[in-house]
Amino acid sequence: MREELGLANSVMTFENLNEVLALMDQSVENHSKVVKRYEDRLGILLRLARESTDSRLKSLGNQIPGPGASNGEQQDQKKKKDDKKKESPEDRGWVVLSSEDHDLKLAAGSEAAIISNEISILFKVIESLKAKLPALEAARKLLSELPSQGFDANSRFRVVFKDGLPKYVLPSAEARTAQHNKFWYAETFRIAVLK
Repeated sequence: MREELGLANSVMTFENLNEVLALMDQSVENHSKVVKRYEDRLGILLRLARESTDSRLKSLGNQIPGPGASNGEQQDQKKKKDDKKKESPEDRGWVVLSSEDHDLKLAAGSEAAIISNEISILFKVIESLKAKLPALEAARKLLSELPSQGFDANSRFRVVFKDGLPKYVLPSAEARTAQHNKFWYAETFRIAVLK
């Protein structure tokens, strides 16, 4: 994966459309792998939370209904969750480190409080990554349809990415012949034996 893709905004040059599509495929695959890894971690933490004696952690573990939970139980849990939102749980358990340009939240408190914060963060991150996957797949599909819209798949492309998604595609005006003539080799040559 190209390192520029990790930047908020980047401009990348590709020799042909297949390179762009390969990068998009790799990005979709990476997002899927990361979501799976985070979901696995979240599952471990939720099982720990259900078995915990800490009430805050146990309530987080019970947010995900176990097998056989009824819709009534799920609605009761949702009501409790809505009541807790009024208390601003996002601010609980965090120490804010501030500078002029940036604020950084540091999880603080007991191990149960830190696990609780990690569970909350993992839910948000997974949701965000899952929301980005359809956009990546749609962008890949649009790019793959460029040749059917009259664009040469073998021309160079500059693609502007914003937050890992292609936003602008600039087919290159550079001649392909100039690109291929970077190196000249003599048609005839002689090999001499060194003594």
